[in-house]
Amino acid sequence: MEWLLLLAVFIWFVLFLRKKRSFKFGLSPKSLEIKQIKGLKKLSDNLEQSISKSYLNNVEERVGKENRLKEHEYEWRLMDLKRYFILTSLLKESPMFSEKVDELWHQMLMFTREYDEFSKKYLGTTLHHRPNVNVEPNPDLRGFFDWVYAELFFIRQENIHLYNGFFRNPVHPDIIDDFKELTEVELIDNYFKSDSKYMATVLALISSMKKTANRIKNYEKKQIREMMKKSKSQQNYNEMLVPFMSVSYFHYDEFSSYMKISNNNSSSCTSCGSASACSTCTSDSSFSSGSSCSSCGGGGD
Repeated sequence: MEWLLLLAVFIWFVLFLRKKRSFKFGLSPKSLEIKQIKGLKKLSDNLEQSISKSYLNNVEERVGKENRLKEHEYEWRLMDLKRYFILTSLLKESPMFSEKVDELWHQMLMFTREYDEFSKKYLGTTLHHRPNVNVEPNPDLRGFFDWVYAELFFIRQENIHLYNGFFRNPVHPDIIDDFKELTEVELIDNYFKSDSKYMATVLALISSMKKTANRIKNYEKKQIREMMKKSKSQQNYNEMLVPFMSVSYFHYDEFSSYMKISNNNSSSCTSCGSASACSTCTSDSSFSSGSSCSSCGGGGD
């Protein structure tokens, strides 16, 4: 009897790995697919203009020589790295939660002069890359990251794959209360770069986040799962934001139960991502950094 159980576990594991490795990237969008946030289009255009085509061509050539990426994967990684650079221009603290995207960032850093020119043109200062000393990322930081990401960008399956899922860590209720109660000045002081070149976008983002914070409700567990399942089946992943925030606020300590998230890989996820997204992120390329990273404008390496 025991050998039958072991065989079943082995077969499941093989199928799981096959599914994880069989992910296919679609054609990447021509734009960063940003939301209608005031000033965000201008910020995005400024970012694109700050990175020279010759620089990106050199990075792509280097990646192609050193790594075996899937078709279209490079374009999606680059898209999410650009999105991350947008986040760094707005947030006081912006951890990097994707090993795959971080790997591309490392490759950009290999071209020291071009990278320095890009970051100074974009931010007015050097965008430093610092390893995060925490092996396990702060779940509250990841929850907040997912919230901001969903406010700024449209989420696709490829983004979910690169970030190993979204909406799997709650936003702390105290943070949500801040966006319900604090003034713009207080929120900027706590969460955003007070010296950002893109303050109009910061203010518009705060306004959007305040609206989201005030839309949350104490839904029943069944309602939450139905809402998440519907959004997932329609691939409208941004619609998961309000139920995700609602569970974070009213059921923070029961978040995993409400969202059907398990610490192991044997259960499916109601949160944004497939069952394979429930596992720990692993790199399929040869230049893994092995750690999550955060960035800051200015300061030392």
